[in-house]
Amino acid sequence: MAGEVVLGYDGQEGSVTALRTAVNIAVAFGRPLIIVFGFQPPQIGGDVGETGRAIREVGERVTAEGVAAAKEIDPKVDVRVELVDDRPAEAVLRAGDEHEALALVVGAAGHGPLRGALLGSVTYQVVHRSDRPVVVVPTPE
Repeated sequence: MAGEVVLGYDGQEGSVTALRTAVNIAVAFGRPLIIVFGFQPPQIGGDVGETGRAIREVGERVTAEGVAAAKEIDPKVDVRVELVDDRPAEAVLRAGDEHEALALVVGAAGHGPLRGALLGSVTYQVVHRSDRPVVVVPTPE
């Protein structure tokens, strides 16, 4: 299917805030909502396999909470989850392409553009690299 609404979600305040907007867009357009959790364990030191499994387990828990919250916002929403073994911004961008997304929805963590660029902010990367519409939802103060 094409035209889904893709939400970058990690359970932190910015993505939790963006969830409501993503649900509203999906329901308004009658499209499924895809909650995307991107993860990639560090490639240096330690047991990468074990770290990857631990991060995936966190992703499963966090996205299950996101699905429950989405259903509370609007029980009519068709919500699906994708856990993607890639950096979060790459995961959101790839999901947007794979689903020919109507829009990508991300939360703003309150960092300025310079700090976001220096820290590799997912929001910053998605906004500047996407060729699809991106909705950035500010986090209330």
